[in-house]
Amino acid sequence: MDLDDETSGSDSNGEEDSVETIAEPDGVEVEAEQSDTLSDDDDGVLYQLNDVSPFLARNPDIKWERFPLDSGKTRTVNKMTGQPGVTPSARSRVVTLMDTFNLFFTPQVKDLIIRFTNEEGKTQYGDGWVKLDPVVLDAYLGILLLQGIMNDGTVPVCELWSGSEGKGVHRACMSRERFTQITCSLRFDDKPSREARVAINKMAQVQELSDLWSIALRENYLPYEFLCVDEQLFPFKGRCGFKQYIPTKPRSKYGLNLFLLCGCRTSYCCNIQLYTGKAPGGAAEKNQGQRVVLDLVEYLGNPSGRNVTTHNFFTSLMLGEALLKKNISLVGTMRKNRKEIPSAFLPSKSHAAFSSYFGHKPDFTLVSYVPKKGKAVVLLSSMHFSQ
Repeated sequence: MDLDDETSGSDSNGEEDSVETIAEPDGVEVEAEQSDTLSDDDDGVLYQLNDVSPFLARNPDIKWERFPLDSGKTRTVNKMTGQPGVTPSARSRVVTLMDTFNLFFTPQVKDLIIRFTNEEGKTQYGDGWVKLDPVVLDAYLGILLLQGIMNDGTVPVCELWSGSEGKGVHRACMSRERFTQITCSLRFDDKPSREARVAINKMAQVQELSDLWSIALRENYLPYEFLCVDEQLFPFKGRCGFKQYIPTKPRSKYGLNLFLLCGCRTSYCCNIQLYTGKAPGGAAEKNQGQRVVLDLVEYLGNPSGRNVTTHNFFTSLMLGEALLKKNISLVGTMRKNRKEIPSAFLPSKSHAAFSSYFGHKPDFTLVSYVPKKGKAVVLLSSMHFSQ
């Protein structure tokens, strides 16, 4: 999975690891973006082949040996435990295709949507509101899924229900007026108590639904050995207290920013966490990238025996050490402001193109790859130990 990174991070030595925001007229948070490839601002330290002394990081307590300290054999941290794939609990509940659908849109999810949508529909339409039930909700959700599959998300509703241009399946499920009514009335929380809850939780209106969905993702599938953590902007221009604005995005620049844990073999989304921004008047969160990764992998338990690949916003030596305690290895690119990186690994015009520079600790390997002169990509791994 290759998701763009839109945030500005830090290291374990106090540099801010939260979203970098810029003032925006409508109050929407603006995020800055950094690339994995580091540029040369000034000449770095020339790597000496005949020098066997350790590389010294900018953090004086961290040293990197020039030669591997491990035999290179697979360690316990890379030996997965548990049977990956669809969980026995999920498998036992599936007989038909509809059963698979209901693994994620559980009775609890449907009851929540039906209850609060009926309350809002009655308020908006009075006697003109026809009570929503599970069968109609399934049809409504099916239409939404079909719109996604057919890339019809931006097609006007009138065209979708058009007799000449639309698709018959929409008209077969429900009338256009019924679909519009449900869409306008769709709610996921108790309206009278909302104001008090929103004051302490920006996503209070969708918190319960989000929690139920995350539980379903985790309970129905156990991922294989290789995982990826990154973030993705889901386009959205409606009113929302945690909508993000990312000017570097080529198309949709407004949306909801989600942190995702996905399986590399199947692309299955195993866990999610919605970014809601800084609290009003609150300080920027320190080590946010580390906290997010640890939150997302927590349900895997200990030991896990898996590997997590991360973008440079998340990767740090401190995160790698925390994951090893859970028997999870780490591979990821790093930002040049991480103080565990030696100066010799930063971009330098003295480094030859396509060369690599290695540093080793008992549980980690650090490599700086030079794609072209004046550039460098720094990677940290607790999975690889040889050059």
